[in-house]
Parts: sequence; structure tokens; C-alpha cells
Amino acid sequence: MRLAVIGAGPAGLVAAKYCLQRGYECEVFEQTGNIGGTWVYTDLVGLDEDGIYIHTSMYKDLTTNFPKELMTYVDFTYPQDKIKSYISQEEVLDYLHAYANKFNVKSVVQFYKRVVDILPKPDNKWDITVEDVKTGSKDTKQFDAVFVCNGRFFDPITPDIPGQQLFQGPQSHSRDFRTAEPFKNQRVLIIGGSYSGQELTLRIAEVAELVLLSHRKPIIIEHPKNFVSKPEVKEIKQNGAVFIDGTEETFDVILYCTGFKYTCRFLNKECGLVVEDNWVRPLYKQIINVEYPTMYFIGMPYVACGIPMFDSQVQFAFAAFEKKFKLPTKEDMLKELEQYMQKRREKGIPDREAHLLGTPDAQKKYFEELSDTAGLPPTPPVISKLYARIKTCTKLKCCFKIVDNENFVVVQ
Repeated sequence: MRLAVIGAGPAGLVAAKYCLQRGYECEVFEQTGNIGGTWVYTDLVGLDEDGIYIHTSMYKDLTTNFPKELMTYVDFTYPQDKIKSYISQEEVLDYLHAYANKFNVKSVVQFYKRVVDILPKPDNKWDITVEDVKTGSKDTKQFDAVFVCNGRFFDPITPDIPGQQLFQGPQSHSRDFRTAEPFKNQRVLIIGGSYSGQELTLRIAEVAELVLLSHRKPIIIEHPKNFVSKPEVKEIKQNGAVFIDGTEETFDVILYCTGFKYTCRFLNKECGLVVEDNWVRPLYKQIINVEYPTMYFIGMPYVACGIPMFDSQVQFAFAAFEKKFKLPTKEDMLKELEQYMQKRREKGIPDREAHLLGTPDAQKKYFEELSDTAGLPPTPPVISKLYARIKTCTKLKCCFKIVDNENFVVVQ
């Protein structure tokens, strides 16, 4: 059996590991020269030397907003001397390299190879066309299954705001943020109050004259002295903006921390999937292509404990591929998806957030669905318990230690 993995980030690495452990022939296609996906830092923005958009949105000196105990593969822990829970980007990347070395994953990674087309074949196989980004040459290979692990943090979302084109200062997206230095002594409007917006507010406030944060939901950061909280922007002017509460402010630069849209340009329309407004459909359990059940998407759910989730999803995919459990009929899978979405709609959750988990309870339920459906060992409950703890104590930078599958402690 020949299996393809698209992307050598955290999701792609665990998919490749399970491929190799099961004795399958595996090829991992990575369009850059490194493993690690978004955890790879570069000073560059825009296009790289090969004309490829820089994939990473990592900024300099980043510290994780999740403890490493929630960023750990089930069979490979961080070194025992790593006591701190909130660690640097370099430490996460070192961990991913150590994981890849441990399980010999790098031996099957083909670097500078970009997937440009995936086409299902009548014999339940896949034709995958790959382009060499250095030479431009293309090659088509056939596989029995494909794992799509291309990540979510690539194509930026920039909202359409009246008057945007009139603004005379610089406008950029957080994807291209590397350091706060360009904002020194500036009056800065940050649009978007989620994790990146709040984190970059604190960083930019260290050097800026003033930081205005426009947001919809409550924020949790401790306010710097040169910080002003603002509601949504109603209209942008040449040197400032009017907000929905009628107030006006002037500023020099705009930084959009407004997230990313999921794209999958290499999916041939024959794959039977629709990728629209951040919703990939129809997928069974947010993983399996209902139309062609040997295509697996790893990492679609977001605001969750990524690495443990990737691990569970890959195990679920292999259980389906190896027929360890019987998939429902296509009609039943579609019916389940519609019922799932209808329940979310009744709660006021828009379809564009179809893959959002967000809460510890939602993540816990999702993990349980995967293990119960496929007959897999359950994800250790301590993962959801610790996740619930940090969601309620986000201002604290504690050190945690997982004691067993059920319990964790706070350590000095």
C-alpha cells in the first residue's frame, strides 16, 4: 500500500509516523525545505526565493500560549529537564525534529515538492501531481490513500471595511508580523481581539506611542498604560477611523489580526468536496471525505489541543482505512453531518465556524466520539482537564506536570 501525506508540519509528521509503523510505503510532500510547518521561523515575508508565499506566520521570540503538556504526542514526551510549560518557538521546533528523528520520518519527506492536483481514480486510488518548486518540473504518482495535512494558518483574512482604501498609512496582516520594531513611536490600530491580537498588542505596546485594539469579545490581557480598548470599526478615514460607538481616533498604521481562511487549491473538483468560507464538506467526523473515504483531513478542528488531536485523528483514519470498524453508509454520514450542523445553527454558531471546537467540553466530546466510534484507546482525560484549567486561568503562566492519565499538578 502506498500512502501520501501532504505537509510536514505537526499533523503531517504524526500521519507519516503511523504510516511507517504499520509498514506502508509513504511519501510526504513538503513545499519548503524544513519540517515543522508554522513553527518554522523566518525573517522573510511575502514570497520566498522560489516564488512561493511564505507559509509560516511565526513571529520572533514567540512563547506558546498553550503549555507544552498539551502539545505532546502520545508516545513522545519533552525531555524531563524541560520544567517550564510555556516554551519558545525554538523549543517546540526542536521537539518536532526530535520526534521526526525518533521515528525516522525525515527519511520519507520530499522537500521543495508542492502538490498541485489530487484526482480520484475509478480503482479507488489517487493520482497526485507534484511540482518541484526549484525546477518547475511535475510528476504524477498513484497512491492508495492520502492524508491532507496542509495546515490552517496560511491565507490571511482581511475584512472589507468602508474607507479602507483611503487610509494613507501602512496596512498589514499578522501573518507578516515578525518584530515590533516597525511600530516604534507609532499610533497603532490593531483590528481583531483573539489570541494573536491580544499577544501582539502587548508586544507592540512596548515600543509604540499608543495601541488601539478593536475587538468584539472580552479581552483577557492586562492593559498597558498606552492601550485603548475600542469596539468594531465602522469606517476608516485617511488618518484614522470611526468606531461603531460613534467615537473617532487617529493613528499611523493598521495591523489586522483577523485570522486565516482555509484553502486547498490542489483539490480537484472530482474529489467531491466544497471548500467555502472555512468549511470543508462533506467530511465524516471532520476527517474522512464522505465521497471518497480514503482521503483524510488532519487538523481541521481549531481552538483545541492540536498535537493530541492530530494523533487521535490519524489513529481514527487508519482504523477506517484498515476496516477496524465499519463506516456508516454515505447517506448516514451525510445525515449525521446535517444533524450536527443544525444543532450548531440552533445555538447561533455560523456555518463558517463549522470546524470550531473552542471549549474544553467540545474537545472532550470530540475525542470521545473518535475513540468510541473506532474502538480506539481513549485520549487521556487529563488533556481535557488541563485544557479546562488554562482556559479559566489564561493570565497565569504556571508550570504543570502530568501525573497520570487523569491528573496533573502545578509545580514551581
